[in-house]
Amino acid sequence: LSLSTTWPVPVNVVKKYLSLTDTFLITEEILPFVEEQIKVIAADLTSEIGVKTFYGKLDGTIPQTGELNPDIVIKALTKICGVSHDLSPGHTERAALLSLVPRRGVTFCPGCPHRASFWSINAVLRRDNRKGFVCGDIGCYTMDIFGKNRSLKTIHSMGSGMGIASGFGKLSQFGMDQPVLAVCGDSTFFHAVVPALVNAVHSNSDVVLVILDNFGTAMTGFQPHPGLPVDAVGDKVPFVDIAKVCRALGAEVDTKDPFDLKATQDTLEEMIHKKGTHVLILQQSCALAPERKLKRYKMSVNEEYCNGESGGCGRLCTHQFCCPGLIWDTERGTAQIDEVICRGCGFCESICPVGAIEKEEIV
Repeated sequence: LSLSTTWPVPVNVVKKYLSLTDTFLITEEILPFVEEQIKVIAADLTSEIGVKTFYGKLDGTIPQTGELNPDIVIKALTKICGVSHDLSPGHTERAALLSLVPRRGVTFCPGCPHRASFWSINAVLRRDNRKGFVCGDIGCYTMDIFGKNRSLKTIHSMGSGMGIASGFGKLSQFGMDQPVLAVCGDSTFFHAVVPALVNAVHSNSDVVLVILDNFGTAMTGFQPHPGLPVDAVGDKVPFVDIAKVCRALGAEVDTKDPFDLKATQDTLEEMIHKKGTHVLILQQSCALAPERKLKRYKMSVNEEYCNGESGGCGRLCTHQFCCPGLIWDTERGTAQIDEVICRGCGFCESICPVGAIEKEEIV
């Protein structure tokens, strides 16, 4: 049974399915909300449908933390049904299927402005050397936790990063001098961050909110939000300016392009040394946006300059920056641009310490 309505739970539909068998597995993301509701319904209907056995998150059959995936469900079903199923990577059928899947780490998409944003955040915090950290939440930017230079320390519900960070920002009175940052997306800002920002300003919390504004709800399909001039059906509507909202709440605000490395880092470095609540809006289109306005470049690697194996940079571009559009050619001993997936954002040109990555604007 696939429920399309989770509240209120459709009692008659659930009753019909509860009458069909005695054993049930309930799978759902995050909290066991539906599981609890169905158990209540089953308890009320015991005289009609009899006693039932339920498996799910509450009894540990499905983990209460982490992302739900097919392997977890298969493992649960094998436990309930008492059958064996080999989930190991070496299993013949499984290995054959996995061999057909292209290898790719969990990372930001090629040309994602969030990669550039976190590159600057990490660089500034490392130079500052006070062990500053970032509080985050749910969104594309959560991919930072899989990077080589992870700065996200907390990830919870949507908008929680700013609320948690504003609490940390009050600890200077107890001797804490670490810079505290929070990150959120433009959609998340409107959905859940505004109240936390109000609280931070009102509490005079020493915190920097970095809003990663990529002009849409990129993680779940580019649905419009109040910061865009169109509504869900494409009609033109008044948009709400994020910067004006933040200023109206009393925060100091600046807006930069995350692909402008120097301007972004200079601004952020200045903000983490100030008292009070500050907002840095890093504004750049999502690399996959349907109406992408990003300036494009033809990227190339000057093999004469690229000396990643012996030049002391440790292959920074492919080992730390890790854009899928950059690959390491073992035969040539240099980095190369994968022209198939490179989005031409041009940012990698600014991170190469020897200037081996070059860009040419596409007219």
